[in-house]
Amino acid sequence: MGADTIAGRHSVVRVRTHVMSCDATVVVTFDQESIDGDDLAGRAVARLLELEQRWSRFLPTSEISELNATSGALRCVSPDTFCLVEALVRAWHVTDGAFDPTLLGAVVHLGYGTSRERADLMTSLAPGSEHRGRPGAILVRATDRCVVLPPGTTLDPGGLGKGLAADLVVDELVASGARGALVEIGGDLRVSGSAPTGSAWPIAIADTDDVVEIADGAVATSTTSLRTWTKDGTRRHHLIDPSTLESSANDVETCTVIAGTGAWAEAFTKIAFGRGAAQALTEYEARGLAASITTSREVVTTSRWEEFRR
Repeated sequence: MGADTIAGRHSVVRVRTHVMSCDATVVVTFDQESIDGDDLAGRAVARLLELEQRWSRFLPTSEISELNATSGALRCVSPDTFCLVEALVRAWHVTDGAFDPTLLGAVVHLGYGTSRERADLMTSLAPGSEHRGRPGAILVRATDRCVVLPPGTTLDPGGLGKGLAADLVVDELVASGARGALVEIGGDLRVSGSAPTGSAWPIAIADTDDVVEIADGAVATSTTSLRTWTKDGTRRHHLIDPSTLESSANDVETCTVIAGTGAWAEAFTKIAFGRGAAQALTEYEARGLAASITTSREVVTTSRWEEFRR
């Protein structure tokens, strides 16, 4: 973990760290007279590590791993994990299945069962785990924060977990007195409040020359160029098409979506990898989303993208 202070309208602390198998950045703007920015940033990093311990599919003691190992049984979970499961199920509904959190079996079957950073950390699937589960049948009971996964159904928090972690930590930083906050984890980013300079946070978009400005909201980028491997002579990546249970093979290479939260932005990027650039653009336009899609031929954007482009 490294930190540096940036000059600007407010006192600013930036911390770089590594969490959830990704490089991550936390930026906090604050009033020096009343807030300890270094303490806030340190607590944010500790919180991200705590969420990783609860949500990682590579850790046998995580709540997600325990849920997956006991599918079919009622399990009560922490508020964080209940929030995650609710978000995963809701995203499946809202995207009409383009985002599917129950493809862990397919991902492992295709060859991504071991952590890319530690060979001793492996996803363990219980006997009877399906390549694709039944997200619509997942029970989430708010009265006591209990969850039941249908038999054979397993959850992979994936990118939505990163986006949700950014959401939670940014909201907590602002609630703790920060003037503004940014949390970015492997391409999923959430901002809120006062930026270090200017009225909005400038965000460079991967694989393009674009820079967008966001005052309060989120940006998520998903790409087929990262988390790749070869199995049986075929190049694979981690973005699975729910209709084929194979790595997405349409024309989309990278998709970026701007939304109100990191969790929603991340979920909506999956529309492009499941349905292709042309259909995704139509759906994004219908939903009023700002989105940018990179294919092998061009970069295409929705009409609302121009509202954010600097």
